[in-house]
Amino acid sequence: MSLFLLAVAFLLTGVNLIINKAVIELGFGSYIYLYLVGFWGTGVIAGLGVRAFTRHESTKKDFTVGAAMGTAGAVAMITFMLAIERLSGIVVFPVRNCGNILLTACLSCLIWRERLSLLQWLGILCAAFAIYLIL
Repeated sequence: MSLFLLAVAFLLTGVNLIINKAVIELGFGSYIYLYLVGFWGTGVIAGLGVRAFTRHESTKKDFTVGAAMGTAGAVAMITFMLAIERLSGIVVFPVRNCGNILLTACLSCLIWRERLSLLQWLGILCAAFAIYLIL
């Protein structure tokens, strides 16, 4: 089940990124911020609905983690949309995705002391080299 959920997340993230590019290509660039309010507003409404439905009582810790994740995600989306407006998708998409691999793998090793095999380190090195080649 976990691999299925990962595959669904992968596919929906890809659809979301393609829609982001379509916003620019369809000439809606001047509406980026309105689009982002709709994007994040939908998430807030859905989250509040799930919270009400499950009767989840949030703690200060829940709110702090959620606010940090939401802020990081919103700033990331804004900078992504601005980048895709100025650069081609063939540069932006691979650099963003390979950059995510590099950052999350390195932070996982530093913060949570996760261990990577030699093959996994080689994969991370390939991601870094891919970014170098694309740029």
